[in-house]
Amino acid sequence: MRIAWVVLAWLLAGSVCAGEVEYQRGEYRFKVADAPAFVQRHDVPARWDAAAPGASGAPWRFWLYDVQIDHRKGHDGFYVDYVYEAKAASLLGEAGRFQIQFNPGYQQLTIHRVELRRGGKWQPRLAPERISLARRESEFEQDLADGEVTALIVLDDVRVDDVVRINYTITGSNPVLAGNTVDAMSFGWRSPVLDARLRAVYDGGSALNVHRENNAPEGVIAQIDGRTEALFVRHGIPAYVDEDNYPIWYQPYPVASVALKRNWSDVVTWALPLYPRAVLPADLETKIAQWRKLGDPYAQVKAALRTVQEQVRYFGVEMGENSHRPSPPADTWTRRYGDCKDKAYLLVTVLERLGIDASPALVSTTRGRRIADLTPAASLFNHVIVRARVGADVLWIDPTLTAQGGDPRDSDQSQYGVALPVAAGVTAPQPIAAPAKADVQIVVNEHFVPSVDGREVMLDVETTYQGRTANNARRQFAGQRIEEVSRRYSDYYRQRFGELTVTSPAVVRDDLDRNRITLVERYRLANPFDNEGGGKALNVYAETLSAQSALPPSMSRNGPLYFGQPVRLRHEMHVDVPKGWKPSFQNEVASYASPGFAYRRDIKIDDGHVNLTYDMNVLTNDISAEQVPAHVAELRMLRDDLSARLRFQLPLAQQAEDRDLRLKSLLKSVIEETQTP
Repeated sequence: MRIAWVVLAWLLAGSVCAGEVEYQRGEYRFKVADAPAFVQRHDVPARWDAAAPGASGAPWRFWLYDVQIDHRKGHDGFYVDYVYEAKAASLLGEAGRFQIQFNPGYQQLTIHRVELRRGGKWQPRLAPERISLARRESEFEQDLADGEVTALIVLDDVRVDDVVRINYTITGSNPVLAGNTVDAMSFGWRSPVLDARLRAVYDGGSALNVHRENNAPEGVIAQIDGRTEALFVRHGIPAYVDEDNYPIWYQPYPVASVALKRNWSDVVTWALPLYPRAVLPADLETKIAQWRKLGDPYAQVKAALRTVQEQVRYFGVEMGENSHRPSPPADTWTRRYGDCKDKAYLLVTVLERLGIDASPALVSTTRGRRIADLTPAASLFNHVIVRARVGADVLWIDPTLTAQGGDPRDSDQSQYGVALPVAAGVTAPQPIAAPAKADVQIVVNEHFVPSVDGREVMLDVETTYQGRTANNARRQFAGQRIEEVSRRYSDYYRQRFGELTVTSPAVVRDDLDRNRITLVERYRLANPFDNEGGGKALNVYAETLSAQSALPPSMSRNGPLYFGQPVRLRHEMHVDVPKGWKPSFQNEVASYASPGFAYRRDIKIDDGHVNLTYDMNVLTNDISAEQVPAHVAELRMLRDDLSARLRFQLPLAQQAEDRDLRLKSLLKSVIEETQTP
């Protein structure tokens, strides 16, 4: 946390203070004024509590993070008091600048104070004329434009041990959310915090929902002078270690959240008016009439889904109400672009025309299945997919995805855990199960055919992607020339075996209906065998399993480990053994397993052939913290097993011939060196 982590519901409004001054930067504005009347200001102590974490040794520490929100009378005011200190010179660049994001479409920024304490004395550092406002569109590269503006405050002369204090209020809230929000704050960060506070104020008599995770502070709910207040306070917060590679549903930090009391039915009621019945353009109605003739509802879903996925590109203009209100389906189809909610609304409308029960479904890409346990609020969701029901089957499909093949019944959205369908009668998020028959795998087959003397080897490689992996490969190959694909793959084998010749250009075969992609390569390896005593040796490696078996960056964990979606990874190597060569190894089997995977490696010698098979099945997405040590131990042994050195004993005549060739080569090198001036 450098600008601390707070999820606060699109908030924010407050009181207009006397003596305010407005500053304009192009079409954007901010104000300078005193803090609004609802704010309770807190002093920063002269010294850090000697008993609190961060008293020594911390390169960065937060003296105060105070968030106060006023929700009374339908207005929202979001006040932040942020006090920090850099204890290392390398962090002064960060300490000397501060950014505040707000949306001028419905929010107003008011800056109250910018101060710096040095030698025990506070210095005013607010220079409004030097504050810049810019629309940065940080997510534009992800095809999103949200209209947010950044206020940049740059401070002169910031030194080690200076304490910087900045407080401001953002007023106004996204009208489309209509207060269906939750205020949440983390009470743990990567740097120590002396004091953290979250205070939310509501109209008197308001009933509240409170949710706490990971030992967040208890909230105190009180009725004070005709208002309802929720207050969360913690002193002396240690630095938390981010172990990385968490499942999306897991929250490693203590988090407290509060909201007006509501249930999931209230969220559905809020969302239903955003997706009314809609008209469609004539050309799309013509397509729908053609799809009706298919008869099979699954074929109809597939035709409609692929059309929306491939003919309407993903791009979101999520400004103001458009953050949650979708565009009319006719507009989305006509302009041929839209974000997740636009494309979901379009697909739902098309499916309904086909007589198929369909509805938008709200999901979270950041909290996954844990959403079901949180305080119900519309602001928790950040993505929209589609639920379609055909007979007894429930299909969860995502119209924003491209390059998908196969049957929509095999579409796997289980990474989201749960979804909230926007449909009458829905009272809770519904679980999203993985497809029962999903066939997801990558199979690589390498066939080595040496010449009689083993000095050249023909290598045929066939890689098959099935299911979800085929979708990924299809997107990858679609964005590259086949010549580039061939160059990249051949360079991989050059790194492995040295000089080679591409004897046949790479070929990609795509079976869209079966969702299977096959990549075929053919090479002539110049000299892949190493000379070893009286024999030859070939180094092989099961690259297909390498990425999945990578060890986590944080090995000692208190939280769960995300391991990956279930998939089968298989790497086969077949080596034709030249006549007279004798393998110096025997048949062998190795196997390792953990709660996350099952692995087996077989080496078999069979009538002039050596066959190696590496097989890994990923069984589950997540590994619990208690299971991680055993899982990592097995994973480490698996990784050590991925490489092999195949040694062969040569016939005596070939040994002599190879020895003569090596001597001649050595003699030639010596002569060339002596002749070099």
